[in-house]
Amino acid sequence: MAEIVYGEKIENDTTKVSDLPKISIITSVYNGDEYIEDFMKDITRQTIFKDKCELIIINANSPGKEEETILKYKRQFPENIKYKKLEEDPGIYGVWNLGIDMAEGEYITNANLDDRKAINSLEIHAKKLYKTPEVDLVYSDSLITDRPNETMEQNSSMGRRYTFPEFSLDNLKIMNMPHNNPMWRKSIHEKYGKFNDKYKSAGDWEMWLRAASKGSKFMKINSTLGLYYFNPTGISTNPENNSWKKKEEKEIYNLYCDD
Repeated sequence: MAEIVYGEKIENDTTKVSDLPKISIITSVYNGDEYIEDFMKDITRQTIFKDKCELIIINANSPGKEEETILKYKRQFPENIKYKKLEEDPGIYGVWNLGIDMAEGEYITNANLDDRKAINSLEIHAKKLYKTPEVDLVYSDSLITDRPNETMEQNSSMGRRYTFPEFSLDNLKIMNMPHNNPMWRKSIHEKYGKFNDKYKSAGDWEMWLRAASKGSKFMKINSTLGLYYFNPTGISTNPENNSWKKKEEKEIYNLYCDD
């Protein structure tokens, strides 16, 4: 029988959790007081969190008080949570690169403080990577909400979602399909390098285009496994950032897509 994930069918998967490699979840913390408690609650409830995950939380010299909540959860999950506080903010992709260096997992994913996941999202992504060794990255669709700290079970999306196309280099040139819901092999960075930390918003798109243009294969999971908060003050969603965002995207487009 096919498993039902929030109204969508996915292929029945008999892969054992015990067979999966370790997964490193990288999270950057900056001005996250409003989200930190609900984020920690959401990520630690993942079906494979305790058995297969390490959460690498990097505090980018945040002026907030997130550390108190992080340490509370670290006491609950001492074997699963790594925490590091920086003296200065290197930017989101500088944080991710540091997280990659700290990661012990064979698989890596990022988890944003203001987004949420289906309870079995990490398990489904990891199983798909495990079953398709020729694929470097998997991704899935996300519901979209305008309200913070909702969950996959209770949200106001009314079915509004990012529905991404199947992977192809041509499709990736049009949009960043992995968006907020990718899981990838750590080995991708050994082959194609890490994130370019000069970018402030589109560095992940550049990373995926760099890899895919050199032959890396991605795959879409045809299920909706994330909840994306369209944060009016977020780096990529704040309209005040549109000017420099467009410059970044144009530069990346010229590098990989203008042919």
